[in-house]
Amino acid sequence: MSTGVKRLLAATLIVAAATGGARLLQSDAVASLTGAEAVELWTLDLRQRTMAEERRGQDSEVVLVLFDEEAVEEWPYLSPFPRTVLAELIEALDRAGARTIGLDVYLENLFPELNELDGGDDRLQEAIHEAGNVVLAAPMDAGDGSPSLALPHPDFLSGAAGVGAAELPTPFETVRDGLLAARSGEGLAPSFALAVYAHSQGMDADSILDRAWSEGRLELPGLPEEHGRVPSGWRTGEAEADFALPFPLRFYGPPSQTVAPEGDAPDEGTFRAYSASHVPVLADFLPDDFEDRIVLLGSGFHEEERFRSPFYDERRAGGEGGIFGWTYGVEVHANALQTFLEGRYLREPGPAGNLLFLLLAAAVPAAAVFFLGTVAGAFVALLAAAGTALTALWAFQGAVHLPWGTPLEWAGELLWLPLVAPLGGVLFSYLGSTAYVAVVEGKEKRFIRGAFGKYVPPAVVEEISRSPELLRLGGQKRPLTVLFSDLAGFTSLSESLPPEELVSLLNEYLSSMTQVVMEEEGTLDKYIGDAIMAFWNAPKEQDDHADRAVRCALEMQARLQDLNRRWKEENRTGEAFRVRIGINTDGVVVGNIGGEDRFDYSAIGDGVNLAARLEPANDTYGTLVMASELTVEQLSPGQFVLRELDLVAVKGREEPVSVFEVVALAGDALPEDRRRALAEYERGFRAYRAREWTEAEGHFRKALEEDPEDGPSRIYLERSLEFRDQPPAADWDFVVRRTVK
Repeated sequence: MSTGVKRLLAATLIVAAATGGARLLQSDAVASLTGAEAVELWTLDLRQRTMAEERRGQDSEVVLVLFDEEAVEEWPYLSPFPRTVLAELIEALDRAGARTIGLDVYLENLFPELNELDGGDDRLQEAIHEAGNVVLAAPMDAGDGSPSLALPHPDFLSGAAGVGAAELPTPFETVRDGLLAARSGEGLAPSFALAVYAHSQGMDADSILDRAWSEGRLELPGLPEEHGRVPSGWRTGEAEADFALPFPLRFYGPPSQTVAPEGDAPDEGTFRAYSASHVPVLADFLPDDFEDRIVLLGSGFHEEERFRSPFYDERRAGGEGGIFGWTYGVEVHANALQTFLEGRYLREPGPAGNLLFLLLAAAVPAAAVFFLGTVAGAFVALLAAAGTALTALWAFQGAVHLPWGTPLEWAGELLWLPLVAPLGGVLFSYLGSTAYVAVVEGKEKRFIRGAFGKYVPPAVVEEISRSPELLRLGGQKRPLTVLFSDLAGFTSLSESLPPEELVSLLNEYLSSMTQVVMEEEGTLDKYIGDAIMAFWNAPKEQDDHADRAVRCALEMQARLQDLNRRWKEENRTGEAFRVRIGINTDGVVVGNIGGEDRFDYSAIGDGVNLAARLEPANDTYGTLVMASELTVEQLSPGQFVLRELDLVAVKGREEPVSVFEVVALAGDALPEDRRRALAEYERGFRAYRAREWTEAEGHFRKALEEDPEDGPSRIYLERSLEFRDQPPAADWDFVVRRTVK
């Protein structure tokens, strides 16, 4: 399996595991145990707060009348709510033309003794009956083990326009859910907000709920598909403790404050709210404030009627006056009612959308770590976390808000994308990917650097570390340029030098030659005594591998001259060493060769053998660097000074190959006599190939006059003289067949 496939598989498994872990964070048990649920709800609160400005200054159909501290100071007693006060409020609101009046006060009992004193029960009953638009609130009763709506006293109920359950699904925590309906006996009872909404819109709440009970889902304009589903156990009669049919409640803003007696509305708050003590007068003198409005009456004072909302601990404007604090129950119902009126609900993504969001959040950091590294991956993971948070915020707001403007808006909003679980997925994915890269791949890379660092250039080591499959047993066929070098005369010298001095000289020589190979980014295959084998274009691909190998050969010659000079000055050797080099380019097999327990990264094949045979062939021609025509064809034009030497069939290879001497880099300064000798050699070589033996003899003699040490000219002078006297057969192919290595 290739490294790319292995890494892709590892990344896929890590992303899948991170997504699974994130999904697990959403399960009820884990979310509750880890606190993920609480944090998720807190992020929802923050998102709700960002939408509060939308409601500021808007006029709502919903108006609040609160029994606040100022109002209750005028009451003769606090419990029960004085029925005469309630009656007076209903009468005033009826005169002002209120469309629907919602009374969030439980009226399950009559109080005969109090009625004899002030006639409160009678007056309230009459006010409810006369108004005809009063919706009453009622608690839930589960005394017999089966929840049911505890209806108001029949005297009040008979004149009411409706009744609804005022219970909240989460009364002892921060209120985030509203109530659609409640299980009551063998059917459903509307919530207080739904009963008020139905009356205000001319709808029959009972018909809506009967249909919901029979069809299994409550339908309201705009209500998302995932909300309003009636639990199957309710309909089949199976025991289920829960009574509520909830929905995620949108809070439009912070708790409302009552309007001052002068009629000035406070700057903060969601709904227009009035103290109950002022309403009887205001209804007569400012009826427009109540006409055709939905007016909810409820407590704005009692401790048992107050709850935490998402705006509980938000600071008031300017940071003065502390936090907003409690929201009273009647305003919780008002937020639910406003949601019904607008038909704009908090929506949650379906299972597929949720999974896709988790998957994307986990995929980004994993891809970054695997393709960019752990450090860049950490930065990308932070960006992914920030992007996840912004995506969740913008999905809720229905617009992309940037510091310089809002470039994008869409119709949908209030989409409650999960935030904690995706952020968990980002973290799980980054940690998993980092652990894999650091531990699993890191172990391979450390092994590679330890095994190859001294023999392969750093860039090549890095290439191998990115592709560890190159270290597996086996190989691949690819074009390589192979170089063999051998130090002429070193074997005889080894017999005359002490072992310590011999090893010291050899180490210096090999270190210097190895450095040249590294500088040209070659792969050092092996040392064979004083011989060196190196190759290019593996494991890292190099388009100019032939150029690199030939440059390396010329630099090795230059370095050896420096070593000879220094060794002579240090009186360590009595003669100058020569290094013979053979170079060939061909398709060979390169890879790890050996056994499962021990192997070397090496190259084998006929092309390698040819390079090895060209190295000693230098002795025949008196040259130092010999390259095959296969290498010469790959060289960049004009980069090197070359001369063709011969058409040779080396031992073990029947097919002949043209061989060339690599003289120098094209830009190197050659002595004039050397240049003239090379020019005469070229003329003589052309005459030789044309079988003009006498002419060839003349040119080769002139070449030797210019450079008496020119080996190829001496060889061809001897051949020209021989063929002048005894010409070869007419079909001779000019091939020299070597019988020695």
